[in-house]
Amino acid sequence: MSDTTIGNILKQIEELPFIEQRRLQNLLAEKLSKPEKVSPDRRVPPKLMPEGAMRALRWITEHAREYAGQWVALDGARLIAHGSDHDEVWAAAQASGVYLPMVTFVDDPDKIYAGF
Repeated sequence: MSDTTIGNILKQIEELPFIEQRRLQNLLAEKLSKPEKVSPDRRVPPKLMPEGAMRALRWITEHAREYAGQWVALDGARLIAHGSDHDEVWAAAQASGVYLPMVTFVDDPDKIYAGF
């Protein structure tokens, strides 16, 4: 095992002439200011949206006019509950026992929203 420790390194730096300490300081500053390059084999692939969420979004697109202005609770493409009261729809989704249901408000696809 190496005897290299931060203490040993600092002691060696203190023993360097001033000009060499400055050179080391500049080299370290330059190295630390550059983002670390990640080798292609260490990159993390982007996370894809879970299939259940994709099915829920397709369901919302297909049924937007039918449920416009309401809250819906979905398990994938299966409607669990709907209504105008968020808390009631959420309670019905929780009572269904579904793990991580999607509860969302369905906007009217024909309504034009100004101010964006």
